[in-house]
Parts: sequence; C-alpha cells; structure tokens
Amino acid sequence: MRRETVKTSRGPAHFMFMDASEIAGAAKKHVRWMNHQQDIQRGNMRGCSNEEFGRLVTTGDESLVKQSEELLNQIEDQVPVSRGWRNVDDVVGAIPNVPAFLAGHPQCMRRRERASRDNAPLTIYMNLSSSMAIGKDLILKRGVTLLALIRCLLNHRSVELWVGSTIGESGKMATAAWRIDTAPLDLARASFQIADTSMSRLFGYAMCEAQTDCHLGGFGFDIFEKDGALLKNVTGWSELLYLPAIYWNDPLVVDPVNWLKRTLKQYIGEAS
Repeated sequence: MRRETVKTSRGPAHFMFMDASEIAGAAKKHVRWMNHQQDIQRGNMRGCSNEEFGRLVTTGDESLVKQSEELLNQIEDQVPVSRGWRNVDDVVGAIPNVPAFLAGHPQCMRRRERASRDNAPLTIYMNLSSSMAIGKDLILKRGVTLLALIRCLLNHRSVELWVGSTIGESGKMATAAWRIDTAPLDLARASFQIADTSMSRLFGYAMCEAQTDCHLGGFGFDIFEKDGALLKNVTGWSELLYLPAIYWNDPLVVDPVNWLKRTLKQYIGEAS
C-alpha cells in the first residue's frame, strides 16, 4: 500500500493506492470508518456486513458474473474480440513447410495461432464516485462495460486496471484506489471490485475518510476531469485512459457498444 499527499489550489489531496489483495486487510484495519459508511449508505448499496464484504472481495460474487455475461454477450456480438492470426512452424500443423521437411527439421509443419500485438501497456483508471441520485443498477452496468473493454483490450495489449473513489470538502480531498488483477482476469472478483456499490460507496469512501480522519460529505470530481492530470502526476503513469465519475447520460451506460467501438479504435487501431 502506498500513500501520497500533494498540494493543490483547493487544499491537500490525499491518495491511497493498494493491490486487490490488500483490500480486505485495509477494511478490517479501518473498521471504524467502514461502520460509519454502513450507517450513511443504507439504501444506497447492497446490505453487506463487514464480514460478508471481506469474503466477497476475496472470492468475488458469481451473481454479478451472470449479469456481466448478459451484457458482454450482447457486446461481443458486435465488437469482435479475436486477435490477429500468424503462421508459426511446429511439429504439427495443417500446411507443410517443404524446405524445413527436406532439411530434416522437426518443425516442418505450419499452423495458425492467435497473436497479440506488441504494444506498450495501457493504464486504465475509472473513478467510481457517484451521486446518491445515481442508482445501483447504473453503476453496475457501467462497471460491466469497463469489464467488456478490458476483455477486448487484453487480446491486443497488456492493461493495468485501477479503480477508486474520491470524496472531499472544506479544502480536503481524498482518493482510495485499488489495482485489479488482469493476468488473468477473474470475472467474479473483478465484477465485485469494479461494479458493486459495496466497493465504491462503502469501502472506497471509508478509505478516503480514514486518510483524513474526518467525515467527508462532498465530492471532488472536478479536480480530476482534465484527463486525470493530477492522478498522472502522482502515479507517473505514461499512457492513461481516465474515466471520470459517472454522470447522467454517461456513454458507458447509455450507449456501451458504440463507446466500446470508439475506445477500441483509439487504443488498438481497430475493433477486431
């Protein structure tokens, strides 16, 4: 776990960065703030005790996977996720490599295999903060759209995936961010860690308040909105796709397929 504090024109901005494996321990350590958010967020997230949260963040939630797959199937029908193909020499294959056969080389057959592109790694960060006017179903759908993007991108390039919550008021702002494993991508855990409001509204906000040791009732979205510039400065990420906090008419929710197509074209050149 890493912490940073930087000065901004609106006061100090606190950051907490952790791996997914550290989430359960952080929640247990800061149980005071978890309980505080449990009281505040009633009705705005699933009923989830601290004990159940610790289990779900470790094992994932299969019920979310089913919901995820329903949207992913719709998207994958319109957004091909196959990688390019290349011919490789092997001991078995559909086409003979005559010169290799005549030379007695054991790899005298050729077969096709999917090939990943050798592109630089891309860091993706999604701000999970949300107004209480945004329903849990919209937050879930937005998270599922992000999962679909990750599944497509991983066929072409390496991806480092981060999500987190930001809140702030009275000259204080805090962000709690966690990295989600993508190699391999475990859908059960990733779905819960991205899309479930127990992560964003319970854990995320609790960790923000733990950094400042005070209640933070407002939201500090705007400081990040210019392509996540402050976040890039703090982390040193070179290529960042920053997804701001959800808003009404958010394209990830309203038109996920076309958003996916545009984003894939931007980062891999084509959606196939």
